[in-house]
Amino acid sequence: MLLAAQASLFRTPEAEAAYRAAYEASLRLWPTPRESFDIPTHFGLTHVVACGPRTGAPVVLLPAMALSATMWYATVTGLCSTFRCYAADFPSDFGLSIAANSPRSRSDCAAWLNELLDGLGTVTASFVGASYGGFLALNYAIAEPARVNKLVLTSPAAGFINLWRFYPRIFLSLLLPGRSFVERIMRWIFADRFPLDHPVIQQLIVGTKCLKPWIKVYPSVFADSQLAGISAPLYLLLGEKEVCYKPASAAKRARRVMPHASVEILPNAGHLLVMECPDTVNQRILAFLRG
Repeated sequence: MLLAAQASLFRTPEAEAAYRAAYEASLRLWPTPRESFDIPTHFGLTHVVACGPRTGAPVVLLPAMALSATMWYATVTGLCSTFRCYAADFPSDFGLSIAANSPRSRSDCAAWLNELLDGLGTVTASFVGASYGGFLALNYAIAEPARVNKLVLTSPAAGFINLWRFYPRIFLSLLLPGRSFVERIMRWIFADRFPLDHPVIQQLIVGTKCLKPWIKVYPSVFADSQLAGISAPLYLLLGEKEVCYKPASAAKRARRVMPHASVEILPNAGHLLVMECPDTVNQRILAFLRG
Protein backbone atom coordinates (compact mmCIF):
# COMPACT_ATOMS: atom_id res chain seq x y z
CA MET A 1 0.00 0.00 0.00
CA LEU A 2 1.30 3.46 -0.91
CA LEU A 3 1.40 5.86 2.02
CA ALA A 4 1.43 9.62 2.08
CA ALA A 5 4.59 11.25 3.38
CA GLN A 6 4.95 10.14 6.97
CA ALA A 7 5.41 12.74 9.68
CA SER A 8 7.07 12.00 12.98
CA LEU A 9 5.14 13.20 15.99
CA PHE A 10 8.32 13.28 18.07
CA ARG A 11 9.77 16.68 18.84
CA THR A 12 13.40 15.55 18.48
CA PRO A 13 15.34 12.30 18.00
CA GLU A 14 16.20 12.44 21.70
CA ALA A 15 12.51 12.77 22.54
CA GLU A 16 11.75 9.71 20.44
CA ALA A 17 14.38 7.69 22.28
CA ALA A 18 13.00 8.78 25.66
CA TYR A 19 9.43 7.88 24.74
CA ARG A 20 10.37 4.52 23.26
CA ALA A 21 12.20 3.71 26.50
CA ALA A 22 9.08 4.62 28.51
CA TYR A 23 6.89 2.57 26.15
CA GLU A 24 9.17 -0.44 26.57
CA ALA A 25 9.07 -0.04 30.35
CA SER A 26 5.28 -0.27 30.20
CA LEU A 27 5.46 -3.34 27.97
CA ARG A 28 7.46 -5.14 30.65
CA LEU A 29 4.16 -5.38 32.50
CA TRP A 30 2.73 -7.50 29.69
CA PRO A 31 1.90 -10.84 31.32
CA THR A 32 2.28 -13.08 28.30
CA PRO A 33 4.54 -13.57 25.27
CA ARG A 34 3.81 -10.85 22.73
CA GLU A 35 4.88 -9.54 19.37
CA SER A 36 4.87 -6.04 17.91
CA PHE A 37 4.49 -5.04 14.28
CA ASP A 38 3.25 -2.22 12.06
CA ILE A 39 0.25 -2.32 9.71
CA PRO A 40 0.40 0.08 6.72
CA THR A 41 -2.71 2.20 6.13
CA HIS A 42 -3.45 5.40 4.26
CA PHE A 43 -3.27 7.16 7.62
CA GLY A 44 0.23 5.91 8.39
CA LEU A 45 1.81 2.87 9.98
CA THR A 46 -0.34 1.55 12.82
CA HIS A 47 1.68 -0.02 15.61
CA VAL A 48 0.13 -3.15 17.08
CA VAL A 49 1.02 -5.24 20.14
CA ALA A 50 -0.38 -8.76 19.74
CA CYS A 51 -0.69 -11.78 22.01
CA GLY A 52 -2.78 -14.87 22.52
CA PRO A 53 -3.28 -17.94 20.32
CA ARG A 54 -3.13 -17.22 16.61
CA THR A 55 -6.19 -19.41 16.12
CA GLY A 56 -8.18 -17.51 18.75
CA ALA A 57 -11.07 -15.23 17.81
CA PRO A 58 -9.66 -11.72 17.20
CA VAL A 59 -10.21 -8.91 19.68
CA VAL A 60 -9.04 -5.38 18.86
CA LEU A 61 -8.21 -3.18 21.86
CA LEU A 62 -8.44 0.60 21.33
CA PRO A 63 -6.85 2.77 24.03
CA ALA A 64 -7.77 5.97 25.76
CA MET A 65 -6.33 9.15 24.31
CA ALA A 66 -2.61 9.60 25.08
CA LEU A 67 -2.28 6.22 26.81
CA SER A 68 -1.43 3.95 23.84
CA ALA A 69 -1.65 0.18 23.47
CA THR A 70 0.40 -0.39 26.62
CA MET A 71 -2.58 0.47 28.84
CA TRP A 72 -4.08 -2.97 28.08
CA TYR A 73 -1.39 -4.92 29.96
CA ALA A 74 -3.88 -6.02 32.62
CA THR A 75 -6.82 -6.65 30.27
CA VAL A 76 -4.93 -9.12 28.10
CA THR A 77 -4.26 -11.17 31.23
CA GLY A 78 -7.88 -12.25 31.13
CA LEU A 79 -8.28 -12.46 27.36
CA CYS A 80 -5.10 -13.93 25.93
CA SER A 81 -5.72 -17.53 26.97
CA THR A 82 -8.75 -17.64 24.68
CA PHE A 83 -8.57 -14.75 22.22
CA ARG A 84 -6.03 -13.33 19.81
CA CYS A 85 -5.58 -9.79 21.14
CA TYR A 86 -4.46 -6.84 19.00
CA ALA A 87 -3.78 -3.62 20.93
CA ALA A 88 -3.36 -0.75 18.47
CA ASP A 89 -1.90 2.76 18.76
CA PHE A 90 -4.20 5.29 17.09
CA PRO A 91 -2.42 7.24 14.33
CA SER A 92 -1.75 10.86 15.32
CA ASP A 93 -1.94 10.12 19.05
CA PHE A 94 0.66 9.10 21.61
CA GLY A 95 2.21 5.74 20.81
CA LEU A 96 4.49 4.23 18.18
CA SER A 97 2.24 4.56 15.16
CA ILE A 98 3.68 6.79 12.44
CA ALA A 99 1.28 9.41 11.12
CA ALA A 100 0.68 10.16 7.46
CA ASN A 101 -2.80 11.60 6.91
CA SER A 102 -4.48 12.22 10.24
CA PRO A 103 -8.10 10.96 10.26
CA ARG A 104 -10.26 14.07 9.91
CA SER A 105 -13.77 12.69 10.25
CA ARG A 106 -15.75 9.83 11.72
CA SER A 107 -15.69 8.15 8.31
CA ASP A 108 -11.89 8.42 8.26
CA CYS A 109 -11.71 6.75 11.67
CA ALA A 110 -13.86 3.89 10.35
CA ALA A 111 -11.72 3.65 7.21
CA TRP A 112 -8.60 3.34 9.39
CA LEU A 113 -10.11 0.39 11.27
CA ASN A 114 -11.16 -1.21 7.98
CA GLU A 115 -7.56 -1.09 6.82
CA LEU A 116 -6.31 -2.31 10.18
CA LEU A 117 -8.55 -5.38 10.04
CA ASP A 118 -7.52 -6.01 6.43
CA GLY A 119 -3.86 -5.78 7.44
CA LEU A 120 -4.43 -8.20 10.30
CA GLY A 121 -6.00 -10.63 7.86
CA THR A 122 -9.38 -10.79 9.57
CA VAL A 123 -12.79 -9.95 8.17
CA THR A 124 -14.47 -9.41 11.54
CA ALA A 125 -13.39 -8.87 15.13
CA SER A 126 -14.71 -7.97 18.54
CA PHE A 127 -13.70 -4.58 19.88
CA VAL A 128 -12.85 -3.39 23.38
CA GLY A 129 -12.45 0.36 23.73
CA ALA A 130 -11.59 2.62 26.65
CA SER A 131 -12.50 6.31 26.71
CA TYR A 132 -11.48 7.67 23.26
CA GLY A 133 -11.02 4.10 22.11
CA GLY A 134 -14.62 3.44 23.16
CA PHE A 135 -15.76 6.35 20.98
CA LEU A 136 -13.79 4.91 18.04
CA ALA A 137 -15.23 1.42 18.57
CA LEU A 138 -18.77 2.76 18.82
CA ASN A 139 -18.27 4.80 15.66
CA TYR A 140 -17.00 1.72 13.84
CA ALA A 141 -19.95 -0.42 14.91
CA ILE A 142 -22.25 2.25 13.44
CA ALA A 143 -20.28 2.61 10.19
CA GLU A 144 -19.32 -1.03 9.57
CA PRO A 145 -21.77 -3.29 11.42
CA ALA A 146 -20.89 -6.37 9.36
CA ARG A 147 -17.30 -6.33 10.65
CA VAL A 148 -18.04 -6.09 14.39
CA ASN A 149 -18.76 -9.31 16.28
CA LYS A 150 -19.12 -7.91 19.80
CA LEU A 151 -18.52 -4.52 21.33
CA VAL A 152 -17.23 -3.69 24.84
CA LEU A 153 -17.15 -0.02 25.80
CA THR A 154 -15.50 0.99 29.07
CA SER A 155 -16.26 4.61 29.98
CA PRO A 156 -16.46 5.74 26.34
CA ALA A 157 -15.60 9.38 25.71
CA ALA A 158 -18.89 10.98 24.65
CA GLY A 159 -20.87 8.73 22.30
CA PHE A 160 -23.84 8.62 24.68
CA ILE A 161 -23.42 11.89 26.56
CA ASN A 162 -21.29 15.01 26.20
CA LEU A 163 -18.02 15.40 28.09
CA TRP A 164 -19.45 18.44 29.85
CA ARG A 165 -17.20 18.05 32.90
CA PHE A 166 -14.00 17.23 31.04
CA TYR A 167 -13.20 20.29 28.91
CA PRO A 168 -13.76 22.91 31.64
CA ARG A 169 -11.50 20.87 33.91
CA ILE A 170 -8.78 20.82 31.25
CA PHE A 171 -9.00 24.60 30.90
CA LEU A 172 -8.95 25.14 34.67
CA SER A 173 -5.96 22.81 35.13
CA LEU A 174 -3.99 24.78 32.57
CA LEU A 175 -4.54 27.99 34.52
CA LEU A 176 -3.91 26.82 38.07
CA PRO A 177 -0.39 27.06 39.51
CA GLY A 178 1.30 24.22 41.34
CA ARG A 179 1.53 20.67 40.09
CA SER A 180 2.05 19.95 36.40
CA PHE A 181 -1.00 19.99 34.16
CA VAL A 182 -0.79 16.25 33.45
CA GLU A 183 -0.38 15.29 37.09
CA ARG A 184 -3.33 17.49 38.04
CA ILE A 185 -5.57 15.86 35.43
CA MET A 186 -4.46 12.35 36.41
CA ARG A 187 -5.19 13.04 40.08
CA TRP A 188 -8.64 14.30 39.12
CA ILE A 189 -9.37 11.20 37.01
CA PHE A 190 -7.96 8.61 39.41
CA ALA A 191 -8.32 10.27 42.83
CA ASP A 192 -6.49 7.75 45.03
CA ARG A 193 -7.47 4.66 43.03
CA PHE A 194 -4.32 4.31 40.89
CA PRO A 195 -0.68 5.29 41.51
CA LEU A 196 0.78 8.08 39.36
CA ASP A 197 4.25 6.53 39.54
CA HIS A 198 2.96 3.54 37.55
CA PRO A 199 4.95 2.92 34.32
CA VAL A 200 1.92 3.52 32.06
CA ILE A 201 1.22 6.90 33.66
CA GLN A 202 4.89 7.79 33.57
CA GLN A 203 4.87 6.91 29.85
CA LEU A 204 1.98 9.36 29.38
CA ILE A 205 3.89 12.07 31.24
CA VAL A 206 6.98 11.48 29.09
CA GLY A 207 4.74 11.59 26.03
CA THR A 208 3.49 15.09 26.85
CA LYS A 209 7.10 16.27 26.71
CA CYS A 210 8.18 14.26 23.67
CA LEU A 211 5.24 14.11 21.25
CA LYS A 212 3.04 16.52 19.32
CA PRO A 213 -0.34 14.79 18.94
CA TRP A 214 -2.17 15.48 15.69
CA ILE A 215 -5.71 14.33 16.52
CA LYS A 216 -8.41 15.93 14.36
CA VAL A 217 -11.49 13.95 15.42
CA TYR A 218 -12.73 14.60 18.93
CA PRO A 219 -15.42 12.62 20.77
CA SER A 220 -19.01 13.65 20.19
CA VAL A 221 -22.50 12.31 20.81
CA PHE A 222 -24.23 9.95 18.37
CA ALA A 223 -27.88 10.29 17.40
CA ASP A 224 -30.50 7.94 18.81
CA SER A 225 -31.02 6.40 15.38
CA GLN A 226 -27.31 5.65 15.01
CA LEU A 227 -27.06 3.97 18.40
CA ALA A 228 -30.30 2.06 17.95
CA GLY A 229 -29.05 0.71 14.64
CA ILE A 230 -26.03 -1.07 16.13
CA SER A 231 -26.51 -4.79 15.53
CA ALA A 232 -23.55 -6.20 17.44
CA PRO A 233 -24.05 -7.36 21.05
CA LEU A 234 -22.86 -4.48 23.21
CA TYR A 235 -21.63 -4.26 26.80
CA LEU A 236 -21.31 -0.77 28.29
CA LEU A 237 -19.33 -0.63 31.52
CA LEU A 238 -19.15 2.64 33.44
CA GLY A 239 -17.50 3.65 36.70
CA GLU A 240 -19.56 4.97 39.57
CA LYS A 241 -16.89 7.63 40.18
CA GLU A 242 -16.68 8.74 36.54
CA VAL A 243 -15.62 12.40 36.44
CA CYS A 244 -15.95 13.29 32.74
CA TYR A 245 -19.76 13.00 32.73
CA LYS A 246 -22.60 11.63 34.83
CA PRO A 247 -22.46 7.84 34.43
CA ALA A 248 -26.10 7.43 35.44
CA SER A 249 -27.15 9.74 32.59
CA ALA A 250 -25.03 7.83 30.06
CA ALA A 251 -26.45 4.52 31.29
CA LYS A 252 -30.01 5.85 31.15
CA ARG A 253 -29.65 6.95 27.53
CA ALA A 254 -27.97 3.70 26.50
CA ARG A 255 -30.76 1.64 28.06
CA ARG A 256 -33.41 3.80 26.42
CA VAL A 257 -32.08 3.71 22.85
CA MET A 258 -30.41 0.28 23.00
CA PRO A 259 -32.69 -1.91 25.13
CA HIS A 260 -30.84 -5.10 24.19
CA ALA A 261 -27.44 -3.78 25.34
CA SER A 262 -25.89 -4.86 28.63
CA VAL A 263 -25.23 -1.76 30.76
CA GLU A 264 -23.51 -1.74 34.15
CA ILE A 265 -22.15 0.87 36.53
CA LEU A 266 -19.25 -0.53 38.54
CA PRO A 267 -19.04 0.65 42.18
CA ASN A 268 -15.92 2.48 43.36
CA ALA A 269 -14.46 2.70 39.85
CA GLY A 270 -13.63 5.77 37.80
CA HIS A 271 -13.01 6.69 34.18
CA LEU A 272 -10.09 4.32 33.49
CA LEU A 273 -11.62 1.35 35.24
CA VAL A 274 -9.68 -1.23 33.18
CA MET A 275 -6.59 -0.01 35.03
CA GLU A 276 -8.16 0.71 38.41
CA CYS A 277 -9.89 -2.63 39.00
CA PRO A 278 -8.65 -5.04 36.30
CA ASP A 279 -9.63 -8.30 38.00
CA THR A 280 -13.28 -7.31 38.29
CA VAL A 281 -13.39 -5.78 34.82
CA ASN A 282 -11.58 -8.71 33.20
CA GLN A 283 -14.11 -11.19 34.57
CA ARG A 284 -16.97 -9.19 33.08
CA ILE A 285 -15.36 -8.63 29.70
CA LEU A 286 -14.32 -12.26 29.37
CA ALA A 287 -17.78 -13.53 30.31
CA PHE A 288 -19.40 -11.20 27.76
CA LEU A 289 -17.05 -12.10 24.91
CA ARG A 290 -17.31 -15.82 25.62
CA GLY A 291 -21.06 -15.69 26.02
